[in-house]
Amino acid sequence: MTKTKTLLKILLLPAVLAAASCAPVDIPPPAVTPQAADAFFIDPRTGYDAPIPAAIAPKFDTAWRWAVAGNDAEAQKRLAEILARQPGFLPATLALAAIDIRAGRYDQARTPVAEALERVPGYLAARVYEAEIAWREQKTRAALDLYRALAATPGAPAFAAERAAELQQAIFNELYAAAQAAPAAEAARLLREALALNAGAIDARILLAQKLVAQKQYEEARRELDPLLDTAADRAEVQEMLGEIEVGRGKYEEAIVRYDRLARRTKEPRYQRRLDEIKLEWNAANMPSHYRAALDSPSLTRADLATLLYWTVPAVRFAQNLPSPPIAVDIENVPGREEMIRAIAIGLYDVDQVTRRVSPYRAVTAGRLSAHLGRLLTLRGASCARGTSGDRALAACNIPDPMTGRASEDPITGREAAALLTQVAKVF
Repeated sequence: MTKTKTLLKILLLPAVLAAASCAPVDIPPPAVTPQAADAFFIDPRTGYDAPIPAAIAPKFDTAWRWAVAGNDAEAQKRLAEILARQPGFLPATLALAAIDIRAGRYDQARTPVAEALERVPGYLAARVYEAEIAWREQKTRAALDLYRALAATPGAPAFAAERAAELQQAIFNELYAAAQAAPAAEAARLLREALALNAGAIDARILLAQKLVAQKQYEEARRELDPLLDTAADRAEVQEMLGEIEVGRGKYEEAIVRYDRLARRTKEPRYQRRLDEIKLEWNAANMPSHYRAALDSPSLTRADLATLLYWTVPAVRFAQNLPSPPIAVDIENVPGREEMIRAIAIGLYDVDQVTRRVSPYRAVTAGRLSAHLGRLLTLRGASCARGTSGDRALAACNIPDPMTGRASEDPITGREAAALLTQVAKVF
């Protein structure tokens, strides 16, 4: 009997081996490392603090390897089988959420991620997926907060810090770009937000100082520039802002020295123009009240021009041996009466022989100012104007003609006239 059984086993062995060779073998795909775009695709068991049943662990490992390999259909089928045997198994639901995120189904992924975080607060994989959804939906600020918190968590993946830095730079760029086109007050708010993200951004800090100066917030502007004085003090924009702050504080002499040095160093005409304006401001701060009124005039009058001329051009103010001017009956109560008398004495204004009037409040238009300045250069004997007629004297002395780019009857402001008179003063 024993011999019969042994013989039977020997006869059946090839059939058993053949049957065994035909049975399916569950071989998982080879290990794959997620590419840069899928760096978030970390194992959903990361940070899961509950024990994983021994019967499920190998099945989940195989399912996840299929997901990482990119075979979503196979991974989803196996994950569904796991959830059928153990409903509510969080790593499986998170694995399905990861597949949805990679496929762009963010709404579908959001619910299982939120449920996982509710059941296991601090669940690292769920936090990564939450941050990634925000990042991919371009919810930049929310994503930055989430990735910043992740980057500070022990055991967080390295890419969390990289994502945080990328998001931080993106938000900084948005704020800086918006600030460049915004009104001063709004721009200052935006730039402060930007500097909170990147305190070392030199251009943003300079722009903030410029916006604060525009609002006359000089003390705040200086505080914002202080961090640059050790590293970027030589930048022209920094020196320019320091000069503007000095002007705002009434420290005109310091500002003049700074702008003079800046104009010489850079050779940029705008710095020389600003230097001349500051000199006018300095003069105005020490001048009688009617000088300031003339300087701020939106439409120049004869009295305004006489006032500005007297206090701006030393060759007029200190002119010697002038003849006695004819009497004008309409300047007795005019602010700047003495300046009007000097303008009449040097021959700039004529007094009507019949009415004895000089019309101090008559408007000085662009055409009239051009004529007055040409006449002044020839009357006071400017060397550059010798041999020229009044209408050519300005060009000969390299002084801009107020008629350039405007009509003869266009009004002239006090500051425009003062800037031209500053140039006139240099040729005597």
